[in-house]
Amino acid sequence: MSNQVWIPIFGNARIADGVITHIPIHIPSNPSAMPSADGSSAQPPHTVVRSNMEFDQGSISWEAKLGEENSRVQLLLPVEAGAASAAETATGDASNADLSAGLNVLGAPYGFAVYKNGAWEPAGGTGQGSILPTDQWLEMKLTARGSNVELYCQGVKVVETTRTLKRGQIAVLLQGGVESSIRNMVISEEAPTCFVVMQFTDEFDVLYRDVIRPVCESYGYKVIRGDDFHTSGQIMEDVTRSIRTAALIIADVTPDNANVFYEVGFAHAISKPTILLSDRKREHLPFDISGFRTLFYDNTIGGKGAVELRLKQHLDALRPK
Repeated sequence: MSNQVWIPIFGNARIADGVITHIPIHIPSNPSAMPSADGSSAQPPHTVVRSNMEFDQGSISWEAKLGEENSRVQLLLPVEAGAASAAETATGDASNADLSAGLNVLGAPYGFAVYKNGAWEPAGGTGQGSILPTDQWLEMKLTARGSNVELYCQGVKVVETTRTLKRGQIAVLLQGGVESSIRNMVISEEAPTCFVVMQFTDEFDVLYRDVIRPVCESYGYKVIRGDDFHTSGQIMEDVTRSIRTAALIIADVTPDNANVFYEVGFAHAISKPTILLSDRKREHLPFDISGFRTLFYDNTIGGKGAVELRLKQHLDALRPK
């Protein structure tokens, strides 16, 4: 855990030799605390420790040790609060929340929960009815690719959720009446993916090649299009998986292309940050997407320069360069 700094911001923790241990002490109830596993408001002692490490895409591995069956060892990660319009996601106005991921989350041995609007809400859980082992180290891993977040225990995928992480500092929640610990946290970051949705014709190939791909790559995105797939599986399976695991969708909605509109609809349904582009020659957008912010461009040399500038402004809001 070299170069990692951990600071307790609530409760009592012993931090030594790369191990963070929750030392139970009774503190007046915190209204924002995680509810008990049985849903009651009574709170066993808990500790929150925040780090200097930031994360949004890639994987985090760690080891957790529970002191008792109902102890909690969980990561706390900044996450977008929920469904947001294209305008909100493009301008960074979507509200924020925290994603809890780990052991004993809202009654689930393995799970996710989101804290927003003053309360914790379940975001996926498994293992109900089973009892987690105590006093032994469990290997944990979280992967985040686009809005697809998965949790592993001992190398087995135990639960997944659809949430968009917002880059920010990692924290851990340790809770219970006896000591619980976390150690050996390792972060492996990955470049976020931008999935581009458009009709595959020469006209749009030029926009993709000369504007979209180089601009997005300059912001650290890995850029792919549907015609980049080289698998023997179903095309739509590749497309929907790519949308789920992408951090950003850029779609050109100039022509009435059923495939493009289907993919845009799928992206909006899972609250994926989406930037729409359209040539000004289109008289009006379909009603269902007319309320979303769209970058209109002129298909000229000067027009491409203008859309490049506006695209950079949107990317600045979404992911600072």
